[in-house]
Amino acid sequence: MTTSSRPRASTAVVLAMLGLWLCWGSSFPAMRVMVATLPPLLASGTVFVVAGIVLGAARPSALRGLSRRQLSTAAGVGVCLLGAQGMVAVAEQHVFASTAALLVAVVPLWVVVLRVAVGDRPTRAGVARLLVGFAGVVVVLVAGSGGGVRWSAWVLVVVGAAISWAGGTLWASRSGSLPGARAATVVQLLVGGLVLLAIGVFRGEPGDFAPAAVATGSWLALGYLVLIDSLAGFVLYNWLLRAAPVALVSTYAYAVPVVAYLIGVFALREPFHPVVLAGAATIVVAVAAEVRAGQ
Repeated sequence: MTTSSRPRASTAVVLAMLGLWLCWGSSFPAMRVMVATLPPLLASGTVFVVAGIVLGAARPSALRGLSRRQLSTAAGVGVCLLGAQGMVAVAEQHVFASTAALLVAVVPLWVVVLRVAVGDRPTRAGVARLLVGFAGVVVVLVAGSGGGVRWSAWVLVVVGAAISWAGGTLWASRSGSLPGARAATVVQLLVGGLVLLAIGVFRGEPGDFAPAAVATGSWLALGYLVLIDSLAGFVLYNWLLRAAPVALVSTYAYAVPVVAYLIGVFALREPFHPVVLAGAATIVVAVAAEVRAGQ
């Protein structure tokens, strides 16, 4: 009986990994469809607040007994992470989803840069991985940001988002006061989402919002991001952390950008450039090496 259960468990893990890659890989193209006719910050904030409410309501006991320090740490990390998501949403009004996904893929490399900034000493191999990865970023920036038209400075907003995400990741990894995974996620979604809504209001997005002018595809993309990206992705990721080796789960860091790039090219008909593909391959190789070196 034990022997026969192993293939089923392995199949479940493989299917869950593929599901996670698809859930999070499709988020970049879905985000571009959403912001085509919806205000980016209000829409993104709504996605995260709704997801946070659903997750919190599903298990409210996870939020009980949190200290003020735990709440403030989770909230701060959430602002970094979801603030980055908001920046990507704004940028994707001007930048292809496939390009944004590749630029966000280097978050593990930015984490290394920030570690150096706070006093860590990188190895020679680590420096080599950084140089290779950022060489790929330069290729994507120069060759792919405009899709054959004038270079767009909005790609720098995506780079800033990747740095913000790396900062939140480093903060979370070094903090001893972060609550459990579910509680931290709920707090991050709610606080980060509310901050995005507040910034959206400050930027005047409600005044530009005309529900009658919103395309059906944008509404569907918003719902998709709530159900698939935020909720299903969270459930799959946390299940995999308990059921699969960390080395396997961490493959999402370099598989998701590839999935997003392919969806952007084939589903959204975004331009395909062989030079950008070469840059993407360079980024994926460097990030994969960095993720494996950190395990």
